Amino acid sequence: MLRKKTKRGASRRLREGAAAVEAAICIPVVIVLMLGTLEISAGIYLKESLTVAAYEGARAGVKRRATFEDVQLRCQEVLNARSVTGATVVVTPTDFSSLNALDPVTVRVTAPSAGNCVMIFDHMVNRDVSAEVIMAREFTEASNTTITP
Repeated sequence: MLRKKTKRGASRRLREGAAAVEAAICIPVVIVLMLGTLEISAGIYLKESLTVAAYEGARAGVKRRATFEDVQLRCQEVLNARSVTGATVVVTPTDFSSLNALDPVTVRVTAPSAGNCVMIFDHMVNRDVSAEVIMAREFTEASNTTITP
């Protein structure tokens, strides 16, 4: 192979120019990947926060002498601690006085991605994210007997 003879300075300038072109191509790609990672992480955090709130609410609902208000209060405490705004909590059944042992208590927590995520999910993909937990009541209120496995 024949190489064209160049001066040392010219060869160095060519390498610096190639590095500048590579940086111009790679830096935007790296920035997009970083922002995408942050956005996906925020979405996962929102989903996990709703799951934890629903789980804690259901746990409060299956305890002895639990009320509908206890479940909603516990869910709201978790949502406030995790800075989730605009969430709604749906508890089924609404009357806990007639529940028997092993009756299901369902808690569904829903929140919009708007206001709870960083950028893309917040403005462009405004969707409702929800989580649901179903637990069995541990005992019957009337007899105060517990269920043992």
